[in-house]
Amino acid sequence: MCIPMLSTAASMDFDITASRSPQPAWSAPQEPIDVGGRIAQLRADHGWTLQQAARQTGVAFSTLSKIERHELSPTVTTLTKIAHGMGLTLSQLLESPRPPMGMARRSLSRASETKSTATGACDNAVLCSDLKNRRMTPIRTRVRARDLSAYEEWARYDAEIFLTVLKGTLILHSQNYEPTRLETGDSIYYEASTGHLWTSEGDEDAIVLWVYAE
Repeated sequence: MCIPMLSTAASMDFDITASRSPQPAWSAPQEPIDVGGRIAQLRADHGWTLQQAARQTGVAFSTLSKIERHELSPTVTTLTKIAHGMGLTLSQLLESPRPPMGMARRSLSRASETKSTATGACDNAVLCSDLKNRRMTPIRTRVRARDLSAYEEWARYDAEIFLTVLKGTLILHSQNYEPTRLETGDSIYYEASTGHLWTSEGDEDAIVLWVYAE
């Protein structure tokens, strides 16, 4: 599984049938998250060189450099290492630079405005990214991978995951359990500290909505 820079337009083919009420004047469109730029800015805020950031996060110098230059879309595992090395949660790392919102917090992600990036194994779109200090990160993912060779490593991080399959058939692979087959409408909750990966089964890409909670 992987989270992108979120700087290019999505190509999701959902059928949106629910009626929509007018958008409030104060609710600005959700901006794409420039993960590479965000990491570069945070590194500069710490006063770190790329070499120092690599030592602090445990992520290779070359990998950090490519992420900051928008040449590589990092996986969730890599982003979690970077976040923790910088003293942040993944949700804090992925926050959009928005002004603070009021106490009655809410965030709206329009289908036409949500951005996504293809990473080879999957396309991801972080939803409602403008809220600060979130306890969970909602993500919509199209799983393009058909076998484990599409991934460089097992995803593993200190978090809990809930997911539901919106479309297609998803296979959840785990280093501790036999592969689990999930059909449209099926849901699962699991600890992400165990190595795990997702693949689609059949000709159709599986599309899932999942929540990452640290």
